[in-house]
Amino acid sequence: MHEVTNKTIIFIEDDAVLLDRMTAYFAEKNNTVHAASTLADARSLLTEIRRADAVVLDIILPDGSGLDLLREFGHLPPVIILSDLSTEEYLLTGFDSGAVDYIVKPCSPRLLEARIALRLLPARQAVLSSSGLEIDSGKRTVNYCRKSVLLTASEFNILHFLVSNAGKYFTAQEIYEKVWGAPSMQTTTIKRHLSTLRQKLKSVAPDKTLIVTEFGRGYSFPAEETP
Repeated sequence: MHEVTNKTIIFIEDDAVLLDRMTAYFAEKNNTVHAASTLADARSLLTEIRRADAVVLDIILPDGSGLDLLREFGHLPPVIILSDLSTEEYLLTGFDSGAVDYIVKPCSPRLLEARIALRLLPARQAVLSSSGLEIDSGKRTVNYCRKSVLLTASEFNILHFLVSNAGKYFTAQEIYEKVWGAPSMQTTTIKRHLSTLRQKLKSVAPDKTLIVTEFGRGYSFPAEETP
C-alpha cells in the first residue's frame, strides 16, 4: 500500500473522536495536518492554507453542508468526501460538485490513507495516454490531441476508469460499482453520464468512437492496436 507522508492535509469533520483519530494517524506519518469542525472554521482554514495536498471533507456540519465549500472555492486540492450519507444521490452529487473520491463511514485511517495515496500519485504515474487522449488524474484534466475536453467530475471518473481498463467491457452497473465503490440500485444515471461523455468525446474526435458499446457486454474504451 502506498503511504501518505510529508503532505499537508486538511480535515473538515465535526465528529471530535473521529477527527482526533484521523489527525493523529496522519500526523504520526510526518504529515502536516489542519482541522476544522464547522463550515465557518473550514472557510477560514481554506483561505489561510494555500498549499494543501488534500482535503478530507464531511458533508453534514453543524452550520451547513460541506458541499458548499466545493462550490465556493474554485481551486481546491483533491477533495475526498468522508460521510455517513451513502445513497446514490449523495455520492453522485459529491462527485459532480468536484470531489475526487467518496468514502462512506465507518472508515479506518489505513483505508483513508490508501484512497488519498491514489489521488496523490507522482506526475509521471498520474497521466494516462491512449488514442490521442491525455488524462491527468492529478490535475483532473482531459485533452484530445491538445484540445481540452471539459468534463464533469463524474464523467472524468468514468472515462479514467474505462481508459485504465482499455479493451474490457463493463455494464453500466459494473461501472458504477467499480468507480463509486458501492452497489447501484439503478443504472439510469450512469447511462446518462455515459451518453453525455460520448457526445463530448465525439465533438473533439468526430472520426473516432472512443467509447464503444456492445449489446450484452456493455461499454468499453478500445485498446490501442500495436503495430
